[in-house]
Amino acid sequence: MGKTQVWLLKCGHIIKEEVLNSSRPEDIRSMDGKRLYPFQNDGVRFAEKSGGRCLIGDEMGLGKTIQALATMHLHPKEMLPFLWIGKSSLKYQYQHETMRWLGEDAFAQVIDGSKSVLMPGVMGYIISYDLLRRMNDNFAEQVEKRVKTIVLDECQQIKNSESERTKYTRLLCSKVRNVIALSGTPIKNHAAEYFPILNILHPEVFPREATFIRYDCDSYWNGYGYKTGGLADPEAFKRKTKTFIIRRERAEVMPDLPKIDRQFEFHEMSKTVEAAYIETFKQFRNEYNNVGFNTNGGGISFEDTSNILAYLSRMRHLVGLSKIDPCIDHLMEFLGSTDRKITIFVHHKDVGAILAEKLNTVLKELELEPVIQLTADLDAGARFDRVQEFQNNSKKRVLIASTLGFGEGLNLQFCQDCIILERQWNPANEEQAEARFPRPGSVAESIAVTYMVAVGTVDEFFSEIVEKKREIVTQTLNGEAAVSWDQSSLMKELTQILAANGGRKWSI
Repeated sequence: MGKTQVWLLKCGHIIKEEVLNSSRPEDIRSMDGKRLYPFQNDGVRFAEKSGGRCLIGDEMGLGKTIQALATMHLHPKEMLPFLWIGKSSLKYQYQHETMRWLGEDAFAQVIDGSKSVLMPGVMGYIISYDLLRRMNDNFAEQVEKRVKTIVLDECQQIKNSESERTKYTRLLCSKVRNVIALSGTPIKNHAAEYFPILNILHPEVFPREATFIRYDCDSYWNGYGYKTGGLADPEAFKRKTKTFIIRRERAEVMPDLPKIDRQFEFHEMSKTVEAAYIETFKQFRNEYNNVGFNTNGGGISFEDTSNILAYLSRMRHLVGLSKIDPCIDHLMEFLGSTDRKITIFVHHKDVGAILAEKLNTVLKELELEPVIQLTADLDAGARFDRVQEFQNNSKKRVLIASTLGFGEGLNLQFCQDCIILERQWNPANEEQAEARFPRPGSVAESIAVTYMVAVGTVDEFFSEIVEKKREIVTQTLNGEAAVSWDQSSLMKELTQILAANGGRKWSI
């Protein structure tokens, strides 16, 4: 009704919310002369129409941060100062982007301690999810007095309703009018992870988690209790949330962005670790046979799986070590036949260290400089400097980074090749890593992503299961037809397949 949204609730209550005035995001220009893309302008208008309470769920690499900042840029009276909650490793990047899009005088204070006091007169405040749970009631009172908008970057960080982090985030969000959530993967495992952010944005639509799981999610019985899978009716959910959730994919809004070309490269297990892998596998299978499975279709309890999980992790580690030499062979051919740069994502710290040590010998022979490593112990400034060096130094052609530590926040559009050396338990983490490359400004026609797989090992079986899981999560996020989730968890499925097939080889 005019500039007012009116919610007529079944219980008889009426809620009125003022819509932000429509504006022209096309007029915004960053300090470095950049303008918003047309779909980003649409995202800003969507945020305005939502009354400043929305989830921008665009696929990774489409500029969700820019859309949030642009919305606040156009409505400083109603939306500033802001509180930006995100990952600790990205806090200085948030500060940089704030100045880039809100102006050189738009200083945002980085909160770096539990006793920090919010400075008056600044444009915004930045805090990590990790630090948030250590803040006290005094911080919440400061937020209520000073902050008009809370931005929840990577809002999947509050997917657990019972965690202290989620509870405190919900408390803070209840004290401000505007909440903008950002995430290309608001769920990583199952649809129930959606509830915390849905409840924060519109508690009148999603008031209780039990109700959401019962009516909006697809659940299954695993022998011990009900487990949540995907959305029961994705199209109905889409209609229910269309006023405050927007999601676009790269292929839809930026068809010129390079596509992900995902390839699997298979290798025999290295002889140096084969004996250790076989021994670990035998211990795993003995443990599996000793524990057994419920004859009624249920699985072993979590308490009984600790040894099995330890064996699986050990096998994954050994497989990662066994792929170092094949990876170096791949890199020698790549470096010798192209002049491009390449990024390698690893999971285990020692895998990255050994790979770097061996590779540096090769690079020296090729008259190239040593690899650049992004390790978890680097602060945000050092990480930024190393990425800049990787981009600007023609002799620095190889970057090694942690998939979990740097699958977000890196802008690598100047690079079009990468290797996923070790698989992740969750496909969303791999997609985060892949999305560092096809970003605005990229000139490549496609991004070559090579997944290295050791045949006949846990690596190969795991790859098949992960690809199935990737399909389910993608369809849930995109609102496509519902997909039935497997009744067993990822780990149980992997355990069963591995125990039944042993070292038998097959292809994806």
